[in-house]
Amino acid sequence: MKEESLNPPAGLRLEGIKKAYDGKEVLCGVDLEVREGGFTVLLGESGCGKTTLLRIAAGFERADAGKIYVCGRDVTNVKSGERGVRTVPQSAPLFPHMSAAGNITFDLRARPVLINGKMRRMSAGEARARAEEILSVLGLEGMGSRRASTLSGGERQRVAIARAAACGANVILLDEPMSALDGMSRDSLREWLGGMHEKTGVTVLCVTHDSAEAMRTGDEIAIMSGGRIVRCGSPEEVYRFPRGYEAARLTGESGRLRGVADGVTATFKCGARVECALSGDVEAYVRAEDAEICDDGEVTGRVKSCAFCGDGYMTEILTESGELVARADKKLAAGDEVKLKVRITEVVKA
Repeated sequence: MKEESLNPPAGLRLEGIKKAYDGKEVLCGVDLEVREGGFTVLLGESGCGKTTLLRIAAGFERADAGKIYVCGRDVTNVKSGERGVRTVPQSAPLFPHMSAAGNITFDLRARPVLINGKMRRMSAGEARARAEEILSVLGLEGMGSRRASTLSGGERQRVAIARAAACGANVILLDEPMSALDGMSRDSLREWLGGMHEKTGVTVLCVTHDSAEAMRTGDEIAIMSGGRIVRCGSPEEVYRFPRGYEAARLTGESGRLRGVADGVTATFKCGARVECALSGDVEAYVRAEDAEICDDGEVTGRVKSCAFCGDGYMTEILTESGELVARADKKLAAGDEVKLKVRITEVVKA
């Protein structure tokens, strides 16, 4: 068996990507790999460099250093329209006077597309047939004849993504696709994206700042902070074992305790102890569901704040070792002393 079959090329691979503006480094040697046919969500706060990375992958901007590969092909110096990569921005730009199918048809004929491994322009008949095919495959037949101006925000996003898939893109880049949608529209689009990905098998890299969206959308998450990828893995892996405070903070409510380990046990002044093979200063990240307020808890702290969150009260608690978050059944006042049982799933070097 050939080595290539054992290690197939990634759908999208970025190696050592660097970018600076006016002497300020925005991307600091970013390495990121999205497996072929995978759906990776790039999660990070505004200003962390995620949109710049997306634009470099698409070919809209040039990196100061680094390499870009699409399905094993080096496209670092290839024009944006010839990379086999399509970007769908937040605004989902469509021609308002055209139908959904007309928008897809126009785009298919406007530029060469990848057909059977070759770039060429489609005929009018080919383009119309392809538009109708992709709309049918993705369950959008009812939108085909509707003018783009009559579509909702979520429907426009669907058509824009269908257009990218119709053009034979190897990789689709989604830039905050749900940021302008209401809650119900987000849920609907998220479910549709999962079906689209399954039906087309296209490689997807989706950028977002919303942790809940990231956890529910992709099969892998890449956490970005300060121009670097700080953690990659499945949603479950990243949530349970963030390996750093930025990844913990960006993927959900999390407390942080600081302690000392002796190669056998990590000890925290607040009262928590856990087996640990590390030595020296350590940190532990504790999710809200792993901190239970109760009368017989081993950890003592004082309430910093308490706010209603629908299924209880999200409570911030200050301890001798750091801050914890926990859900309380009733409203607690700032300064109240509480005890907690704490489950620690990960200890890392501080």
